[in-house]
Amino acid sequence: MRKYYLAPVDNRKSFYGKAYVIVSDNGTETLYSYETEIARKEVNGTITRIWPGWSATTGRHIKAFCGMGKKEFCALPVSD
Repeated sequence: MRKYYLAPVDNRKSFYGKAYVIVSDNGTETLYSYETEIARKEVNGTITRIWPGWSATTGRHIKAFCGMGKKEFCALPVSD
C-alpha cells in the first residue's frame, strides 16, 4: 500500500494535503478528501462512489482524481 497527494487540474497550486489517494497492493486507488473516503478506482478503470454527498471543494478533488463533474459523479450509485 502507498499514498500520494492529489494535484489540482485547474489553476490552483495545491490541495494543501487535503486530498490524497491510497493505492492498495492490488492497484485499487481510493480518494480521500478531508479524511473522508470519497471514491474508488479499480484497476480496470471502474469508478465506485462511496461518499453520497457533493461539495465544491470535494468536487475539485473528484475532478482531479477521475475527471468527473458533479452530474456524472452524482449519477453513480453509492456503494460502501
